[in-house]
Amino acid sequence: MSAAFLVPPLVPPRRRLRAARASSPARMSASSPDAVPALSYGRIQHAGVLVRDTQVAKRFYMAVFGMADDDHLRNPKLPFNGAFLRAGASQIHLMELPSPDPLEGRPEHGGRDRHVAVTVNDLQPLIASLQRHHRPFTFSKSGRRALFTRDLDSNAIEFIEDTSV
Repeated sequence: MSAAFLVPPLVPPRRRLRAARASSPARMSASSPDAVPALSYGRIQHAGVLVRDTQVAKRFYMAVFGMADDDHLRNPKLPFNGAFLRAGASQIHLMELPSPDPLEGRPEHGGRDRHVAVTVNDLQPLIASLQRHHRPFTFSKSGRRALFTRDLDSNAIEFIEDTSV
């Protein structure tokens, strides 16, 4: 057994809460053994995406999705090829590693597959770029102003229109 499995957990296991208690954080006091420490979340800093060829994927993400090169932030000591791209306040980390996922047979609609979601202030320029590059996409089935597409390695990406961006 690996040493990592011998390290005791940082937080003792909690007993299972009834749904009514779990859905009401106000009912959990700091002195309760069931209390979960309050976490203050920010944004998702980055999403890692597996690709077969870093340079091909990087050119695609920059040309089709309009993402910016952020490689100056990538640690050169990482033991695999990759690239960092800027998507607003977040990053996409392209990682040239074997993917456990099949490239074929994925759902046509990316919303029914694992995906990364990114907000944009206007979908129209993205739609024009996808059409110009002959890339298929589907609109959100929920009626939101969002679309799903796939990169060259079949990774699904959702773009959500948010005019406050």
